[in-house]
Amino acid sequence: MTKKHIISGIVGMMVTLGILISPVNAASLTEQLAESNQKQAAAQYQIDMTQNTIAGIEAEIGKANEEMSRITGVIDKINSEIAVLEANIAKTQEELNIAEAKRKEQEEAMNERVRTMYMYGNGSMLEFLFTSSDFADFVTKVDMSRYIIESDKASLDALAETKKIIDEKKAKIEADRLQTVSKKTEQETALAQQQEIKAQKDSLLAQNQAIVAEYQAIVAAEAANAASIEAQVREMMAAQAAASGGSTTGGSTTFVPSNGTYQWPCPGYYPSADDDFFGTRLHPIWGDYRTHYGVDMGAPSGTPILAMGNGAVLSAGWNGGYGNCVIVDLGNGLQAMYAHMCGFAVSAGQTVNKGDVVGYVGSTGDSTGAHLHFGVLSGGSFVDPLGYF
Repeated sequence: MTKKHIISGIVGMMVTLGILISPVNAASLTEQLAESNQKQAAAQYQIDMTQNTIAGIEAEIGKANEEMSRITGVIDKINSEIAVLEANIAKTQEELNIAEAKRKEQEEAMNERVRTMYMYGNGSMLEFLFTSSDFADFVTKVDMSRYIIESDKASLDALAETKKIIDEKKAKIEADRLQTVSKKTEQETALAQQQEIKAQKDSLLAQNQAIVAEYQAIVAAEAANAASIEAQVREMMAAQAAASGGSTTGGSTTFVPSNGTYQWPCPGYYPSADDDFFGTRLHPIWGDYRTHYGVDMGAPSGTPILAMGNGAVLSAGWNGGYGNCVIVDLGNGLQAMYAHMCGFAVSAGQTVNKGDVVGYVGSTGDSTGAHLHFGVLSGGSFVDPLGYF
């Protein structure tokens, strides 16, 4: 059954009921529903893609935070090294000051003795001579005087060497400090770069989160719009069903569900022709006899398809000749298949409840017109779905 025939049937029933609606309006509803579903799918795709981008940005921010933490630790260590070096510089400077004071003190004492000997000159020698008991005593005094002068000079030389060593020590420590400070500057520069990277990533994250929020608003708005359209479609379906005595196909219906345990996937639409049922049939496309593993029900493209029962979505995607197809695991080895859809309302892994919309009637895959192919598997094998209704 084609979409054109189904819409014509709906319009006919509407006219019978006295409801003014044109084929254009009926077609418009299904087109609007399909368009709304497409907008939701497109927006959800953008959300998923942006969420992937956000995950990457968050990972980069995490790396930047780790690098900043590492660099901060290095800077803290360098600061400790600088503190030790500065303490050593202060200690060395104190040693240098003490050595310099001793050198000056020794130098002043020696200079004083040298000045005294210079002032008295040969008189001192005469004093040594006249005050000596003998020549040997004279020589001893002269040698002693020379020893004192040489000893003073040696002390000054030793102090000068000590000062030189301390100066070199201080110079090395100061050089080490300058090198360490340079390392700190490098690390601070690296830290600033990481902070800039993080700031950029934070800004990019906020932008992408705003994009997600925009698309989520689109999804919510289109979901509300689709719900409104679905309500109108249901009203049309109910009106057609009432006008046709329970059949909305325009032909004789040989099956009406009576079991309330499970939800019929397309209320108001049921299999009617011989080739709509489960079993061997002449394939309408391939022209050979083969088993039909389900039941078909013609319905307008975009008609909501309802979950047979509570379960988890095993798959939602393209499935060869079945076209766009959803399979729901109902538990206890029971699974429901919905094929040839024009759009999805669920995704793999999602939980659904009885009566939830899982997709929309279409004509994808090996199909001659808009309809739902409904199959049921028990223990992994297809069985007649009508046995559950």
